[in-house]
Amino acid sequence: MPSSDRMSATTFTSLQETLTRARAACDAAESHGTLCGVLCVGVDGAEAWLEHILGEDAAAGLPTDRCRKELAALKDATRNALTEGALQFSPLLPDDETTLSERTEALGEWCQGFLYGVGLGGQGMDLDALPDEAGEVLRDMGQIAQAGFEGEGASEEDEAAYTEIVEYLRVGVQLLFEELRSARGSPPSAALH
Repeated sequence: MPSSDRMSATTFTSLQETLTRARAACDAAESHGTLCGVLCVGVDGAEAWLEHILGEDAAAGLPTDRCRKELAALKDATRNALTEGALQFSPLLPDDETTLSERTEALGEWCQGFLYGVGLGGQGMDLDALPDEAGEVLRDMGQIAQAGFEGEGASEEDEAAYTEIVEYLRVGVQLLFEELRSARGSPPSAALH
């Protein structure tokens, strides 16, 4: 199931095309991962997030303006999915028609982006103080960020393992969102625009 089915009308492919036209510094997977990391720590990192995605020297113009609008819509949909807490969240990744090698690479980029977003938005937070389960999710993301898939074709077992990892991330990000929101002592910031 494409991850966008649960969250928003933005698909991985449409976001990737929009980012490419805008000559963004990041691809769709890393962009969404970074956004999710910033949202989980709940601080207003909107400008820093957009600057990271589009690059510091993003030129004004129609492609960049459209990209900003699509990213803003994705941010709102992602924040709503996380806030609802009904496991509506899913990482934005290529659909199942894409090769497993490409999906695995995107999954690693998503995790790299997430970890970067946590660092970008969570400066000054004591992430070591997280409960064991939440800390384990962050450590696992570091491992997944290094993952790769080599081979000609994917077996059913490979596909099942990939699906299991995506599901783990989906639930893990929701857990991190809740734990970090609880650690902040307040609801997630609605100021990330």
